[in-house]
Amino acid sequence: MSTQRNPLKILITPNYSAPYDQRMVNGLAAGFHAIGHQAHALPTPISAVEVAQKCKELSIDVVIQVNRTRHPEVTLPPKVRYISWFQDVFPETTKCFADTFHDTDILYALGDAGVLGLDAPLPCYVGSLVSGVDKAVIDYRPNAKLEPVDFSLCGFIPSPPLLVTRSIWKDILDLTRLNPLLGARKCLAIMRRIIFGYYLRPHLQNAEIITMMGLVRSSYRPLRGDLDIHTLNQIMREAPATYRNRPLGGALSRLNRYTQHLFGQHRIKKNRTHQNPVPDFSALSPFEKSINFFAREYPRLLDREALINGILQVSRSLELYGPGWNMHPEFSPYAKGVIDTQNGLLDVYRRSRINLANNTHGLGLHSRTLECMAVGGFVLTHESPHDNKPGGMLTSFEPDVHYGTFTPESLREEAHRWLADEARRRQVGQQAAEVVRQRHCWHHRAQQILDDLGR
Repeated sequence: MSTQRNPLKILITPNYSAPYDQRMVNGLAAGFHAIGHQAHALPTPISAVEVAQKCKELSIDVVIQVNRTRHPEVTLPPKVRYISWFQDVFPETTKCFADTFHDTDILYALGDAGVLGLDAPLPCYVGSLVSGVDKAVIDYRPNAKLEPVDFSLCGFIPSPPLLVTRSIWKDILDLTRLNPLLGARKCLAIMRRIIFGYYLRPHLQNAEIITMMGLVRSSYRPLRGDLDIHTLNQIMREAPATYRNRPLGGALSRLNRYTQHLFGQHRIKKNRTHQNPVPDFSALSPFEKSINFFAREYPRLLDREALINGILQVSRSLELYGPGWNMHPEFSPYAKGVIDTQNGLLDVYRRSRINLANNTHGLGLHSRTLECMAVGGFVLTHESPHDNKPGGMLTSFEPDVHYGTFTPESLREEAHRWLADEARRRQVGQQAAEVVRQRHCWHHRAQQILDDLGR
């Protein structure tokens, strides 16, 4: 427990006003309360000016902001310590990054900072702060007998990027709808160009996407936990000039419906004045948005395709929860929608014989893994070269003692083995739950922050 004599006043702001983000900041605030400090967790992100105002109004000692850094033009009161907690890293994140930090600040990553791509030299302390588990999860007890399922996976899967193919008739119909005042001769000329393009240059509108897909598929190895977003970023930028330099539109611009969801475009536009200097994804070109998608999200798609396709060769007793699964025809029969409540999520963890997990960076100590373990659920995840680094599984847990592991080559064999051994799965789940209670509650994270502030 904390050794601070005077309670600190802490302000915590989320990245987005979404349930997951609110759970993270509320959980950390509860952790501070549990060890005798006052923490204010806000439900929505606020501007840098509003942060400074709240620091004065509430006599704040420490500001913790998710995916934000100090604003260079907005000064906080002198006594305030500033902490950036980065849970999402993009290729643009580290541009002008070091200039925003003071030597008394702290930068946390949701795992090893270098592995996640935060490799810029900084004047302040850089550490790892992973998710925690709150008391409600620890105290969870299922209300009724749960119907078991062999396998489940709770998490987002990106939509297939090639769901952008259009037909000649769709383009002609759009033309007549959008251009009702065009002369007949001009309409015929444009239609002729459309038809000419379709027959002589088939699939050219998807050429950029196909190229990026090929580059990622040839460079990234699914289910090995060794994603390097900067390497993939560089590979795509060094593609042949015919792909890289010509104007990009068509298929790439249609990726906007994916990138808006992934990067929160509509939310980032708000409060841009005096907002912290995070990447402005709404201002990125279609090419830059596509680089982000294929460097970060497409590897996740490849991982989850490989994982679920392998598991379906073991058992069809499978449930998939989260956005995107119904967009994949091969997975839609197993898609069960989005779970809106924490107890609903915990029920799935408890009734699943095996809870599947993967992490593109190989840093498995995220909220789903820890919460699943906290209620005694059995986790099966892949090995990673980063397992021993901050945020990696081996920093807290031991394979075959607290969770099960596989490689891409051994996935089916390990899934069969663990599925057949119920007694061992239950024992492993119980042993993992005890480690979570001892080391991974939110008050442990709050105490870690206090210790780091004293460095």
